[in-house]
Amino acid sequence: MLIPILIAAAVLLLLFTALRLLYDRFWDKGLGCRLSFTQEYAVEDETSSLSEVIVNRKLLPLPVLEISFHMDRRLHFSSEENSSLSDQSYRRDVFTAGPRQKITRTLPFKCAGRGYFRINEAGLIAQDLFLTRKYVSHMPQNTEFYVLPRTIPAYQVHIPYARIMGEVLSRRRVCDDPFEFGGLREYSRGDPMKYINWKATARAGRLLINIHESTLSQRVILLIDMEPGGDFLNECAVRLACSLAERLLAEGIELSLYSNGTDTQTGEPWLLEGVSGSGSLLTLKKKLACLQTGQGPVCSCAPPPGDDLTVLLSRNTRDDLGRAFSELVGKGRGIRVIPCGLGTSEGQRGKLEAFKNTENVWIEF
Repeated sequence: MLIPILIAAAVLLLLFTALRLLYDRFWDKGLGCRLSFTQEYAVEDETSSLSEVIVNRKLLPLPVLEISFHMDRRLHFSSEENSSLSDQSYRRDVFTAGPRQKITRTLPFKCAGRGYFRINEAGLIAQDLFLTRKYVSHMPQNTEFYVLPRTIPAYQVHIPYARIMGEVLSRRRVCDDPFEFGGLREYSRGDPMKYINWKATARAGRLLINIHESTLSQRVILLIDMEPGGDFLNECAVRLACSLAERLLAEGIELSLYSNGTDTQTGEPWLLEGVSGSGSLLTLKKKLACLQTGQGPVCSCAPPPGDDLTVLLSRNTRDDLGRAFSELVGKGRGIRVIPCGLGTSEGQRGKLEAFKNTENVWIEF
């Protein structure tokens, strides 16, 4: 009776040893893991998803396979089934991969904050058939995702937009080029008589004048202050910049944007020059998604604007910032847009030092 038991035990031990040797050598053969965002970008507060694809091309099953990766806390996953969050930036998903099996799982998430997100690597932990030994490895990944800043309601952006356009239009009228013909329009009281097109007037039977293009460069510079310490109002400044840029580009105005922040994607100082046309809006929004806090005075990040209108978006109300902005603008004109909390009193606003070449505009959030 004892001999058959010993034989059976020896067979089981041999089988166990053979399987362990097989897992030791082949557990990761034919094993694939691919993480990919299902979209290239989304806007703040929208939902998107991450796809996990696991492929086990061998006959050895993997009863427990853990896939782990770092994920920013601004992406909120809606389901935690078969997963755990050891903290707010590390995700672990558990699978059972049978022989020659492909598993696809889609993880929806909410875009709770603007940013640029990238997954470079996925960690793998597997166990053998008897759950007695763990195997650890990693696989490189290459997937990226942009959360674009959301635009703010039209009524909030109306005042700074109207002030900016007022400055641009007044400068156009001053700098009309008589040699650049831009079309015809009906005469209005106050128009210079020298601009009347007499041939067109005779044909139409009413006074028509020539429209002249402006020789002044129709360019606006946006300065975005990303000094640390004001996360909410800094984000409001970024949304304001996005909303203003969208409307100004639609008007055919060229933009250049500067900031004292850094670019998450490159690690370099953040800037975007020479943006024009509505077709550039997505590129601009992606660039804004990469903007994060930095150091240094914002007014030192932009070159002298010359004749270009300069708009500063900053929550800071320090007098030294106002003086630096006035010095940067020089003989030109500047508009200082100040995002502030609801209920900011007129007394607080009145304490802000005024400069002849700049105008202050407060926007409550």
